[in-house]
Amino acid sequence: MSVTHHDARPEGTFLSEVVYHAQTDQEHSNNPTEQDPLLPSSSSCEGAGRPSDNRLLWFMGPALLAGIFVKAFDIAFLATSYSRLASDLQHFKDASWVMLTASICSAIFVPVYSYLLAYLGIRRMMFIAYGAFALGLGFCAISTSFWQLLGSRFVVGFGSSGITLLSMIVINEIVGVKQLAIWESFVTCIEMGTSMAAGPLGAWMYRSIGWHSVFFLEVVFTLTGVGVLQWSFKTVARHPQYSQSILLKQGDPSQLPSRADVEGWLLLILAVTTPLIAFTLGDNLLRWTDPLEVALLILGPIFMVAFVVYEFKIAPYPVIDMTPICSIKYLRVLFQVFGVISILNSIVFIIPPYIQVRAFDHPSFEDWALTCVFLGFPFGAIIGGYLIKNTILPVQHIMFANAMVLGACCSLFAMRIIKPELAQHAPLLVAFGICTGMWQSCLLFATLSSTEKKWWPQTLALYYLIETFGADLGMALMSTITRSVTKSEIRSSLGNSKTTEGIILDAMKDLKSIRRLSASTRTAVLVAFESGMHTAFFLPCSLAAMVIILAAAMNLTSNTWTRILKHATTRQQNEQIERENG
Repeated sequence: MSVTHHDARPEGTFLSEVVYHAQTDQEHSNNPTEQDPLLPSSSSCEGAGRPSDNRLLWFMGPALLAGIFVKAFDIAFLATSYSRLASDLQHFKDASWVMLTASICSAIFVPVYSYLLAYLGIRRMMFIAYGAFALGLGFCAISTSFWQLLGSRFVVGFGSSGITLLSMIVINEIVGVKQLAIWESFVTCIEMGTSMAAGPLGAWMYRSIGWHSVFFLEVVFTLTGVGVLQWSFKTVARHPQYSQSILLKQGDPSQLPSRADVEGWLLLILAVTTPLIAFTLGDNLLRWTDPLEVALLILGPIFMVAFVVYEFKIAPYPVIDMTPICSIKYLRVLFQVFGVISILNSIVFIIPPYIQVRAFDHPSFEDWALTCVFLGFPFGAIIGGYLIKNTILPVQHIMFANAMVLGACCSLFAMRIIKPELAQHAPLLVAFGICTGMWQSCLLFATLSSTEKKWWPQTLALYYLIETFGADLGMALMSTITRSVTKSEIRSSLGNSKTTEGIILDAMKDLKSIRRLSASTRTAVLVAFESGMHTAFFLPCSLAAMVIILAAAMNLTSNTWTRILKHATTRQQNEQIERENG
């Protein structure tokens, strides 16, 4: 990697302050495991971080929570109602894009905030994030078509990515990494408490007033958050003891590089969007064997590799500095982030349409199923944060045990033992939420503690990029598998004819169209949808197996690997000697 990756960073900017504080912390730290905090010792992170400033938390907390609240409200409403919303707009087969559009934009623009933070300062960037989020929600509120809504969600994603990244940077600056897990669990409680209320409230407003009303309410919430953000920064600025805080550093826009990393941005956009477009077009507008479809499937991984290589070796001012990924320890954690987030989002994505199909003509638990998952999430986050903060168990042990539980939950969904349309199965949904909540606490802590402090801003940006892309890919794959299998099952049951194709086309646009069919045909179509969704559960089960293997690898130290290899070599040698003597 070229020297300009580091030397080109302007002095006196936000990132240089982060590096300064990191180096100061390291000079005053006697903790030998600071560079390797995932060692098996239960006290491996003892003393990490720094004492939290409670007053600063009180000043900045309301502004951070305002953004976190409205973002959680928006996500919960769409998670509960996206399939119904797409169906009402005559695009049921494209329902996943209601969720994916903002998420794709978020993945693309997370690096923007990390990159510009050095030059504009955290205050300006937070106002940009909140303002973009409010603008996007305003566009959603006045949208009249499916495509207008998707364009609006793109703007929402730009603001959403900044709210997430900047909130974690601010919290970590105030409390330090050791306290970050417990404070993140508190943030998770706010998010999930909001989600539990937002799902049913949003669904009620949707049915009673219309879906536009929900977005208008979110605009009011966001504008209130902008006002609170202004108050928070003014309050901090009035206290002299915080005059040197990096929260008030303005940055220097004049130091922006004369040439932006256009090639890096282009490769990032292609790496994120190409696989999602390929899976959306497959068996939808294009056949899987179509040359364009095959090309898109091949180009996706190529663009990903090209982005990493270009940013690592060529870019003078990289979008994301790729230096941290050189660590095997960090890569193991990063792949687990991808796997766990893909599992969570694929299952949460499939639950609403799954319930619609399973309880098509009967009262169901549809409005409350995801609320049960969201209910368990903060409890799991608190448990995970408490275990990490008090070093009761090494984080890698927690992650391995949790991986086993996550695999069991995926298997129960796949075997139809967990039936989310039934209220009696609410405890199982809560248990799944607890499991994923514990992961939330473990993953961010493990990610930061597997890299040096000076890389934390880049590490956080890469963490959220992988998290968002994993979520998008999980939803896209679940949608693709469900759609392909459903179409195949319907053709198998009803035969290949123009009538069958018409039924498929109508059902993919609006699930309610099935009500017009005869009883036997309606049953066949619903069975096909259910079969497609259950086939899709193969994806989270496979990812869970990958996460279990990676979590197990984290529990094997280099000495353990050496002993295993030595034992295997000795056994082979003994067998060879026995064969020669025999």
